[in-house]
Amino acid sequence: MNKILLLAFAAVILISCGQPSPETNFDKFGVSFTCPKGWSITEEEDFDGEGYYLSVEKDGFTSSGIVTVTWVNGILDLYDWLDVFKEELKNNIVYKNSDLAFEAAVNNDYNSINSLASKFTATILGVKHQGIIHLFNYGDRTVAVLKQEALEDKAKNKLGFGIIEHSFKVK
Repeated sequence: MNKILLLAFAAVILISCGQPSPETNFDKFGVSFTCPKGWSITEEEDFDGEGYYLSVEKDGFTSSGIVTVTWVNGILDLYDWLDVFKEELKNNIVYKNSDLAFEAAVNNDYNSINSLASKFTATILGVKHQGIIHLFNYGDRTVAVLKQEALEDKAKNKLGFGIIEHSFKVK
């Protein structure tokens, strides 16, 4: 009897592992967006009411799509905060030996919110990646949205990135 239960449990685990994550909605502290089917929120951290961090990743061990959203309560200089982001990435173990390179910051927008943005490239584990960091002040907070993907996954990530961006709101 125990062997049958164990086999049934193992079958359920194996079947569910192949299923994509369902579409969900994130809505906390005035920031909201849709997390598309096949993507999931993998990390969240509340900075003791002073800000927030979350990471959204495309399902799959070999998937490369990631969006991180970070905000702090208060208005920061966007160029200064961009410099902080660049330094943090340069010192991160994933990027430390990745030929990380940033383009000059330009005016841009993220879901019609004016932003300061900087594109970047990196080679991670031999795979070429590209990304962009958008920074903007909204209300009484400063927000950063980082988007990154492997070049070979651009077509696979396009819909998910679009759903996240087009549903993104800050109140």
